[in-house]
Amino acid sequence: MNYVSKKMRDKIPYEPISGDYRIRLDANESPYNVDKNIIDEFCASLYSLNLNRYPDPSALSLRQSFAKRYGVSCDSVVAGNGSDELISVIMTSLLDKGDTLAVAYPDFSMYAFYAQLSENKVLIYDKTPRYSLSDLLEFVKRNNARAVVFSNPCNPTGVGFDRASVLEFVSECPALCIIDEAYMDFWDQSVIDEADRHENLVVLKTLSKAFGAAGLRLGFAVGHKTLINALNIARSPYNVNTLSQTLGKIILDKSIENAGFLASQAKKLENKLKELLPDANVYPTCTNFVFLSHEDAEKIFRGLLKKGIAIRYFPTDRLRITASYDSEIEELCTAISEILH
Repeated sequence: MNYVSKKMRDKIPYEPISGDYRIRLDANESPYNVDKNIIDEFCASLYSLNLNRYPDPSALSLRQSFAKRYGVSCDSVVAGNGSDELISVIMTSLLDKGDTLAVAYPDFSMYAFYAQLSENKVLIYDKTPRYSLSDLLEFVKRNNARAVVFSNPCNPTGVGFDRASVLEFVSECPALCIIDEAYMDFWDQSVIDEADRHENLVVLKTLSKAFGAAGLRLGFAVGHKTLINALNIARSPYNVNTLSQTLGKIILDKSIENAGFLASQAKKLENKLKELLPDANVYPTCTNFVFLSHEDAEKIFRGLLKKGIAIRYFPTDRLRITASYDSEIEELCTAISEILH
């Protein structure tokens, strides 16, 4: 007898690149670690933590710091063990079994994965080169979708929709709108301040990118009180541990982001790749990474791995490359040139 549920039997685990590479440009992480002064303050706080007790179930201090940083109401925020946990909780608590979720492709693959685990029906909207939110809205309406999810700016393409377009989409959309702003710290078109004013909007944020705290696994959802209440009921009661709450609060209170610099480095990388690969389709970015398609994408990917440089490869000849220091960008470009010539 097979004791694994049918919905899991054909699933393939998400497998990020593993191994020891000199240059990591594959996961859209920040090349900057958390500031030493913040780490020192965190270390000093360890002696006062009661690790024998469960963490604050509501992560109140952490949420207050997040709310202050982003100018939103603390009551409209829920914290999670990374955005992934919150995506999973959203699928299980805000959708019923069999409800339809509209997902744009390409986008973050875990949206569809968690929806399928929750036994939701996933409808894929294939993006065209002239993809627009109006097209996606029509797709949602035509298919009577219960919810729609997309990242803005988009992972993996790096393309973003401006604030006015997103708010118009939310206002006209009859479905629950889940908008993942994991990369919005690199741009200035967030709708987070409007999240609690729309009954059908949830905005996701993270400390993994601009704040350089991917290892901390801290994510946040912001939305209308009715939606946030449902998420609080569905999530685990102690879902964010004491150490993450403590360090996350210090980061939010005192961190100086490198977002502006990394956004400029991504534009620099975009321009260099256009020069280096004139026959490639290099997407305009408003994030900390660059997405492109090229007929030798797999050759570039595998050649770079042999040189100790990791980037992200997507089947059908597409690459995603994280921006970094000038020295790493230069080494990347030199390596690509050597591989192709």
